[in-house]
Amino acid sequence: MSKQLSPTPSRQPSKTALSLTSNNNSNNSNNNKSPVRSHRLSNASSLLERMTDIQEVVDQEVDSEPIVTNTYKESWFDFITAHNTVFRKVLAPATVFTVWGAIWTVVYMLTSWRTLYPNSQALISVISFVVALILGYRTNTAYDRFWEARRGWGSLVTHSRNLARAIWCSSDAKGNAQYELERAGAINLILAYAVATKHLLRDEVGHNYTDLAHLLIHVPKFRPGSHNQSADSVPVDIILLLTDYTRVAEENGVIDGTTKTLMNGSIGGLIECLTNFERIRNTPIPLAYAIHLKHILCLYLISLPFQTCTLLGWLTIPVTAIAAFTLLGIEAVSNEIEQPFGYDADDLDLNEFCNELRLELHTLMQTPVDGRGVKTWDMKARSRSNRTGGSKRESKIDAIPE
Repeated sequence: MSKQLSPTPSRQPSKTALSLTSNNNSNNSNNNKSPVRSHRLSNASSLLERMTDIQEVVDQEVDSEPIVTNTYKESWFDFITAHNTVFRKVLAPATVFTVWGAIWTVVYMLTSWRTLYPNSQALISVISFVVALILGYRTNTAYDRFWEARRGWGSLVTHSRNLARAIWCSSDAKGNAQYELERAGAINLILAYAVATKHLLRDEVGHNYTDLAHLLIHVPKFRPGSHNQSADSVPVDIILLLTDYTRVAEENGVIDGTTKTLMNGSIGGLIECLTNFERIRNTPIPLAYAIHLKHILCLYLISLPFQTCTLLGWLTIPVTAIAAFTLLGIEAVSNEIEQPFGYDADDLDLNEFCNELRLELHTLMQTPVDGRGVKTWDMKARSRSNRTGGSKRESKIDAIPE
């Protein structure tokens, strides 16, 4: 969980700070600037340094270990552990129903009170069909909500990538330090939108969090001590800021009309993703449906010993335990995944999703625009050294035949 921040003095940048560097034009090094112009550029550079202030966040530091790892591995022995399962949640009610079944099994086997036990299994057959139908619908509905949330976050990442690409690769800051600052600030806002959306979906209001506050430090209304801070609509405020940047960038000639259209489309996609997330979060399964399902499960498990004792005898006790654990477990899993934005073990790992986006934007901003130019391509590249053995070799790559 991200810790909330209180307004504090400026902190030293950590080693994982987003290096929001700008490519200054050689003409800017001349001493022909007016004092006002020099003061403006100095303030822009100072603010740019403050924007790179990254707080210490758990699982956010990049070390020498590989970033990409396969953390999901299945094994036949996974059923032994109770981690990431609903075992603890269903243990108590399953035990109650097992004890209930054991009591009536003992009564049937050791006493003459057998008039309470019908010879027909018609009741259990009817209830079994209803339970299977409702549980199937309940599980499918819950998983649809979970999968829709995951697809929605994938769409958010897609729009973020397109927007960042348009800002960083299709714009021309013209060697202007202020334009460089605005461009870097817009990239920060893209990441800030994803992080703010994560906190909003978890009912965490405001922006004073260790993974969010530094991304908004360049916006006056989000600076410490500001009286115009919005507590409930940080993602919407960020969208408005990105929209305003798009307008100003076109007016200043930083982007052209085509790029502006692309950026506005990506911004509209981000708004759509937020709306879909709010619909999932604010529209849970109707309470009446969930309660009625529990009533049917209880009725089924209560009547199970009376319907099976005549056929199974003492085996009714383990059968009741297995049925209780299975049915209650399926219902508990549905409850677990229908709200996928929280901190439960089976919820979406939004912290990791935001961190992956942070690394992508960091890589994007570290790559010089000139380094991706078509003029730098070499269709006859040669490898002249072998790093492992030190022997020299040549391998000609002819992408296009002469």
